Amino acid sequence: MQSRFLDPAGLARVGNMPLVAKQVVEGFLTGRHRSPYHGFSVEFLDHRAYTPGDDLRGMDWKIVARTNKYYVKLFEDETNLRAYILLDCSRSMAFNSGEVDKLTYGGQLAAALAYMLLRQNDAVGLVTFDTGIRDFIPAKAHPSQFRRIVSSLDGMEPGGETDVGVVLHDVAERIKRRSLVIVISDMLDDESRLADGLQHFRHNRHEVLALQVMDPAELDFPFTRMTRFKDIEGTSRMIANPKRMRQRYLERMQRFITNIKTKCLERRISYELANTSQPYDRFLAAYLDKRSRM
Repeated sequence: MQSRFLDPAGLARVGNMPLVAKQVVEGFLTGRHRSPYHGFSVEFLDHRAYTPGDDLRGMDWKIVARTNKYYVKLFEDETNLRAYILLDCSRSMAFNSGEVDKLTYGGQLAAALAYMLLRQNDAVGLVTFDTGIRDFIPAKAHPSQFRRIVSSLDGMEPGGETDVGVVLHDVAERIKRRSLVIVISDMLDDESRLADGLQHFRHNRHEVLALQVMDPAELDFPFTRMTRFKDIEGTSRMIANPKRMRQRYLERMQRFITNIKTKCLERRISYELANTSQPYDRFLAAYLDKRSRM
């Protein structure tokens, strides 16, 4: 399977790191791979090693008799949680000042997160969007799900303008079961509408993780000569002396990022800023390590 998002070295670094929900998601005690539900769904998925506390009714006694090892049956609806990864594919995500644009970086994060969740036997789905939903892949824990997600990522191209807030409301109405929702976006949109969209997930009792992906040039404004600036999502252009506007730009950008982070934390939404100059696997490993200690 050929894909620009299949990075064996990067996936190997983060593949075994746990990603668990911090809140109760659809009745499961998060961080403790165990369900309080009784009974089993119809669709058999896989086996996993028995751990103390597992319901003995799920034990596969045929494997015990054959190998003297204890395994329980895992069914589709008994995965630890359902997760949805929402990836912004708007035109602003195409910006880059280095080797990788924001959209590719976001796709790498999405692929790695999907890989990790599926290795945990969790169900994961993918939503790509710009002004509306482009692709909606329902959450499943089937081994073929990773191929389907990567195929969708391979087909994405930066599209229209950003309308993150409206799309989040739409997606929130489509996800019926309590889930972990991971939003990957530069979040260059109206802050109030964005916050309202994120709040819709919290109102529906989803756990939300917001990853704001930014290019280092957007964060540091390194321009020194007279430069023509173009609105990446519009037609506006201007020639300006960046030395005169750098301080004002940096102050406004810092206020914007701080405001996004504050609005997330006020709504009990996990927030992390990703700089595309940092390899995606290092960013993800550092974040997951910090999350595990929260």
